[in-house]
Order: sequence, then C-alpha cells, then structure tokens
Amino acid sequence: MEAMNDMSTLERFLRVAIWCIQEEPSQRPTMRKVTRMLEGVVQVAVPPCPYLLGSVVQS
Repeated sequence: MEAMNDMSTLERFLRVAIWCIQEEPSQRPTMRKVTRMLEGVVQVAVPPCPYLLGSVVQS
C-alpha cells in the first residue's frame, strides 16, 4: 500500500515537472499553482509532451 502511495506521489511530481518545462511560457503554471499541485491540493492534469522530450523520443 505504501509503495502505491509513493508511486502516485512520484507520478504527481513528474507531471508537475513536465508542466514547468513547457516551451510556451503561457502553458507553465504559476509558482503558487506549482506549490498547490505538489501539496496535492490541486489535481495535476497530464501535461503535453514538451518539444525537446518529443524530439528525443522520436529519434
């Protein structure tokens, strides 16, 4: 049970990180929203694939 909770937390943190590295600044969350997402107060949607990550995956 604890391992599943850890994986859920890790997935949330990774989603937040990907939101923060979006190429388009308008897609990046504010620091206030980042804090709320990390705390689990706000749901973290699946972010779009960042440009640089997408080009690496396609290579």
